This record gives sequence, structure tokens and C-alpha cells, in this order.
Amino acid sequence: MSEPQSLSLAFLEAHPADAARVLERLVPNIAADLLDTLPQRLAAPVLRQMLPLFSARILGRLADDSAAGLLRAIGPQAGVALLRQLPTARADALLGLLPAGHAVAFRLLLGYPENTVGAWADPHALALTPQVSAGEAVERLRDTEHEHDALYVVDDDQRLLGVVALVELLRVAPEVPLRRLMATPRVTVPAQSLIGAMRDHSGWTRDRALPVVERGERFAGVLRQSALALALAPSTIHPQRQTPGDGLSLLAGGYWAGVAGLIEVVVSWLPGRQHPDSRL
Repeated sequence: MSEPQSLSLAFLEAHPADAARVLERLVPNIAADLLDTLPQRLAAPVLRQMLPLFSARILGRLADDSAAGLLRAIGPQAGVALLRQLPTARADALLGLLPAGHAVAFRLLLGYPENTVGAWADPHALALTPQVSAGEAVERLRDTEHEHDALYVVDDDQRLLGVVALVELLRVAPEVPLRRLMATPRVTVPAQSLIGAMRDHSGWTRDRALPVVERGERFAGVLRQSALALALAPSTIHPQRQTPGDGLSLLAGGYWAGVAGLIEVVVSWLPGRQHPDSRL
């Protein structure tokens, strides 16, 4: 192995978050090729630190076996955020390649009840880190195929830090970082909230989309007024009687927080199936 290669691997191992920021600036095909050549012990921490939108683009360019191996390696917490960015068919295919215990853990965290905000949130809202420049942010927006009402700023752990109005990106010099443009979100909506409670939310008086957060203030996407209208349509969610399950939904924030931590422990105890392409 050459000295430059050794230094690159050392950098990836010692600074996965910094490496993730570098890979996010590369064409997805190139970033995917690079990660595919690395041992999973190096690739997984870098993928775990990447923003879900970009890590999904990379995973989408890998063969199923390689993608599933990395998905298992990064674990349920980061993996669920990534899977929500993939087409349903692709996500289901990758879940089908995971060992049964791991697949159950992923599906449990993915399975927001139909009557919660998380089930109706748009996960494709663009979220970038504070050091990204206004010029880079504009390029990222042009590169997406989804509707955007605003740009969201998150830290390396995907915690929501701020929001940037799109018009602000055009008013400043391209080199200005997002940390100087972001404002504190006026409201955030827990992903576990009941969707019916959002009908009269005060946030709709000013915004068409409200940021949705999971436990630990991790950014999960946005709830749009159009999605709310569909969710509340009589033919969408069947009327239900008040049951103990409804009470559990109201307490879902604590439930999901406990379950997520428990899953990480349980999965670590499960006997793993050594994948032939794991390259550990």
C-alpha cells in the first residue's frame, strides 16, 4: 500500500465526520466507488456521519449485497434515516437481505403508526451542515427533484439547528456559510405526534411546511399542508374508537426513545451472519 493510500485510510479512520463532509461534495458514483473499496470498519463510520440524503444516493449506487452489508454495519438509528430516503422497493429489498433480527429492528423504527406525523412527513427536505456555503446550498437545491419550502441546517448527529429561507441564499455572497444565515425554527413537530392534532396548529399561520423531529431533536423531514389535508381526508384514515392504543400513541415519544436504545443493545447481542462481501 502506498503512503498516500495509508494516509487516506488513517484520515478516514480518525476523522469520519470530516471525511463524510468531503464525500458529500463528490459525485455520488465516485463516492460510492470509494466506499465500496473500503473495509466496512472504515466505510460504516463515514456513512453514519453523512447526511441521509447523500448517504442514500451513495447506497443507491452499490450492489444489493454491498449496500445491505453497510446498512447492517451502520445500525438501526442511522440506517432508518437513510432508508427513508430510498424508494420503497429498494428499501424493502435491502431489508430482505438483513439477518432476521436486524430486519425486525429496522422495520420497528420505520413503522410509524398511520395516525402519527412521522407517517406523513416528507423525508426529502434538504438538510445541510452549518459550514456549507450559500453557493453550495444553491447547487444542492438545483440537484434535487423534490419540492422545497426552506433549507434546514443540522449538526453531525442530524439534530436540527436552524432554518434558512430560500430567498436568503440569493441575497448573500456564495461563500457565506449557512451558520450565518440560519434562524431558529419557529416551531418543531414531534414525529410521534398524532396527525389529527395538527389541524389547528399555530405554525400554519406562517408556514406551508413545518419541520418534524424525532427523539433527540433529530431532523426527520417536514410536514406539508398538502400532506396534512390528505391525512385528514375521511377516506384516508378510518375512524377509530378510543382505545388504550390511542393513549400509547400520545406517549409515543417516550416509547420510541426507550425502544430505540433497547434495540441497539439487543441487536448487538444477536448472532450475525458473516456476509461474504463484508471485507471486515
